[in-house]
Order: sequence, then C-alpha cells, then structure tokens
Amino acid sequence: MVEEFQKTSGERAIPLIHQHMMRTFALRREEIITTSPPVSELKERWPALFCETQLYCEFHRITNQHLPHVFYAALDEYAPKLIGLYKKKKTGRVGEKMDQLMLAYEKQDKNDIHATRTAALAGLPIYLKEDSSGIFKTCKDEMEFHEGAVALVADVDEEEAPAGVPFSPRQVFIVLEDQVVMTHHSWTDALVCLFGLIYALHLSYPVKCISFFEFIQVVLLKLNDERKQLKPKLQTLKNELV
Repeated sequence: MVEEFQKTSGERAIPLIHQHMMRTFALRREEIITTSPPVSELKERWPALFCETQLYCEFHRITNQHLPHVFYAALDEYAPKLIGLYKKKKTGRVGEKMDQLMLAYEKQDKNDIHATRTAALAGLPIYLKEDSSGIFKTCKDEMEFHEGAVALVADVDEEEAPAGVPFSPRQVFIVLEDQVVMTHHSWTDALVCLFGLIYALHLSYPVKCISFFEFIQVVLLKLNDERKQLKPKLQTLKNELV
C-alpha cells in the first residue's frame, strides 16, 4: 500500500489498496488503539487513511455507517431548527456573536445548501458556549496557518469570511499534530473528514470543543454509548431538536 501511494493518484491500484485495507483492519486498529503512534508515523505507515475514500471506508468498518451520507442527512434535517434557535439568542456575548453570524448568513444565497450547513455548524460552538477559535481558523494564504493539535484552517480573505465564518474558502487545511494531513475545498466537507480522522486515528476531541464534537457523534450520527450521560447543555439542545 505504501508503494502504491508513492505513485501518482491516477496510477494507483485502488481496488488493491481497498483489498489490503480490509485485510489489515484488525491489525491496524490494534496498533492504533494500543500504541497511539504519532500522526506523522501513521501517515507514513497507513497513507490510505488520509485518502478521503479510504477514510470513509475505515469509518464504515469501525461504525458500520457511511459517514458523509449519515452526517449530511441529519445536518440537513436539523439545520433549520438550529438556525431558528440561533436567531432567538439575543442577549449577552453569545447573543452578540450569534447576531454577527446570522447577519453574515443572511447575505448568503439561501438556495446554497452549503451556506446553510456552514452557518448551522459554525453557530454550534457559540450556542454551546465553547471557544472554537483555536480549532476553526482562517488565513490569507497557505503560509500563515501553523500549529494545532486538531484544527481546520480555511484559506480565505477576511472580507470573504464575515463573522469569521468561511462560507467560500479557496481551500481548507486539515491539521493534526501541527501538520497538514488533508485538504478540501469545502469547510463542511473538511469538518466531516476531520471527524472521520478523529475516529480512525482514535484521537481525543479537542478539550475546548468537546460538546461540539459530541453533538456530531451523538445527535447527528447517533453513535452514543447509552451508559454515558450527556452534559446538561448538550442534552438540552438534543431535546430541543429531537
């Protein structure tokens, strides 16, 4: 598989890579969970995990779910309700930030599903009173983004990111342990990949945004350990939506 990924994307034997990834799944999971190797080592040893198609296959092997399909089906169902909740937030710093986000969203094309998805997801940390500034970042060019244990860095000019939300980025860098591991042209698609990587590489959720990622896990994907009690604010939001 490593040899295949040294070739250009058009020359790789994709069926062979998929076959080998299936055969080595148990070995890989044991290695990742028991030894927690650094991301740089995983990228060198298992490069297919950082290919979008194989990442989704790995997520399916772990959870029996097709990540983007389930994620977007649930997000599109809840997005109108989330945006409705955001508009009701009128007081305090949360209200101010939410008002800025909603003003930026109102300027977007309402027929663009990507804008609605982006607004719904970008508003979640604000609504849950979490600080996502160290995780969701913007930059003017590729040389500006930098460290981050877990981060999405959108390449976008400031005027194109109203309220700091990258509705139309040039590209989005997925950063793990201070290195770019994948890129995408869509902020929401990059977020889906980031969540898939967290699962596939057995990483912890960023401390300052735990509720945000637990929302994706429990509410959108319904990957919930019934023995685990949700935080009150997340349970309240879940009740309001469901």
